[in-house]
Formats: sequence, structure tokens, C-alpha cells
Amino acid sequence: MYTIKTDGLARVPAEIHVRTESGAERVIAIQLTGRLLAQPAWDALFQRHAGEDENEAASLSDVYRQNARLYAETFTAWEGVCGPDGQPVPLSLAALEAALLSIDGPQVNAALQRAVHELRFGGAVRKN
Repeated sequence: MYTIKTDGLARVPAEIHVRTESGAERVIAIQLTGRLLAQPAWDALFQRHAGEDENEAASLSDVYRQNARLYAETFTAWEGVCGPDGQPVPLSLAALEAALLSIDGPQVNAALQRAVHELRFGGAVRKN
């Protein structure tokens, strides 16, 4: 058996590209801490969070709620996410769902998908 000793976690950056009211692009940089998994564990994670019926069209909101559950299982912490009061928001399923269903939800989802990809395929390890 081949193993590499790790603590099972890696930090990955995520950039959320949003548009301001003027149309200018703004980049919000956050840091995520995510789980490092063996490929069979990644396969099982994605299988658990796959849609019930792939032929049945779900709303985008349903897809984002499903993605929030996957991200809640993948990531253990985030830094740089604040609420309207400027205070840090702890990572939770509710916070992920709120972010994904916000006006910037598509951009948040894209950033989190890239972070999952880096965790799964090794980019995060090389960058840290």
C-alpha cells in the first residue's frame, strides 16, 4: 500500500469575481480549508451528492442547495467571508446556502468548484 502522510487538510485560495452596480469587476479573495481525500473517497462524496434523478430538471436554486451540502462536507473553514456587519461568518451549511443563493451565487459557486478541483487534483498542494 502506498501512502503519503498528511494532516488530511489543505488551504486553497478562491477568487469570487462579482460586478459592481457600475459594471466594474470586483475580485473577492477568500481562503478555504478543505479535506484531502483519496480518489475513491472523492468518488463516494460526489455520488452522495449527485442529483436524485439526472433526467429530472431541477431549478438552479435546487442545484445550488445540493452544491452547498457538498461544499459543507468538503470544506472545514473559510477566511475572508464577512456578513453585512463586517464580522466574520463561520463556515456552515446555512452560510454556504445563503452565499450560493445570493445575487452573486453563480460566481460563488464557480469559485468553490475551482477550489474543489484544486483539492481533488492536487493544485492546492503545489500552491501552498
